Amino acid sequence: MNAASTVLKEGSKGQEVIKLQEGLKKLNFYSGVVDGIFGTATKDAVIKFQRSQGLIADGIVGAKTLSKLNEILGNNMSKNQWRKMTGQQEIDEIKSLINSRMGVAALNQVALENFIGFDCDRRFYINDEFGGFQTLMRIKCSTPRGASSAIGYDEIRVTFNRFESNIENFDIERVSEETGSPKFELPE
Repeated sequence: MNAASTVLKEGSKGQEVIKLQEGLKKLNFYSGVVDGIFGTATKDAVIKFQRSQGLIADGIVGAKTLSKLNEILGNNMSKNQWRKMTGQQEIDEIKSLINSRMGVAALNQVALENFIGFDCDRRFYINDEFGGFQTLMRIKCSTPRGASSAIGYDEIRVTFNRFESNIENFDIERVSEETGSPKFELPE
């Protein structure tokens, strides 16, 4: 994030808020959903962070707060650390998913939205920034899919967050031309 031009506050939305939420989560100030919406939970996390750093605790992310966040995080807030898994890592990931209640719940949701079949390509990614505790399953099919006939999605992405080796939660992102660009780019 660019500290000179960015001001984030309650009501802000978008990629910069996602980066902020991820950074605050990494520092254990934020435990909410990383959704790109600067709401009450994000504001509370910002205030906690500001207090811990001796900054003015107003819940607004201006140049000073952003500079301190970037300093602590090693300027990693804007880096994308996703890489494709190796074949063995994919096998281990699939085993982890089918042996976890949260993994099975995510797979059921993917199936409910019809992202299954021979015409679907599945790839797995790992986020090196989080030491392998965050993984992602990306599924693209030859035709749009989804639970609703109102909108079809080009791909579905499921991000798994782990504590130790257990899947704690997952987040689903549905990607289509109608909803705009995905939250971040992935290597092919």
